[in-house]
Amino acid sequence: MEKIKNRKDMKCVKLILLCVVLFFTSACTQSPEPINYGKDACAHCKMTIVDNRFGAELVTAKGKIYKFDDIICLRHFEKEHPEQKENRIFVSDYRKEHRPMLEGKDVIFLRHGFFRSPMNGQYAAFASREEAQALADSLKVAPVSLKDVN
Repeated sequence: MEKIKNRKDMKCVKLILLCVVLFFTSACTQSPEPINYGKDACAHCKMTIVDNRFGAELVTAKGKIYKFDDIICLRHFEKEHPEQKENRIFVSDYRKEHRPMLEGKDVIFLRHGFFRSPMNGQYAAFASREEAQALADSLKVAPVSLKDVN
């Protein structure tokens, strides 16, 4: 009978440890969360984020999420907060309003006055070079990567 009680105690301890590990690993996730358009405010300019073609997020190494109405607001925020290291950047796909946010390092950007973004950054993000190329050709602009967005 004593062995059964110890097994139950051991299972309880394992379950508690598992819960603690899951809690801490989920608290430090570096994933974006959906922007609540029309309700969430930009972390930089404080304006309400309304245009789902230009939203952006910065997720810190500790899992803190900052939301922006334009990639340019995100870039200004980064300059004002250089202590934020190892961030991940996510952006809205200009062409797909219901697609999940795209990882900034994998995105192709186009910059042109045609893109009337909230803070006049004039950048639009595309999931691939192929998706951006036809529009880039017609606008006579060169596709750029995240490191060139400033």
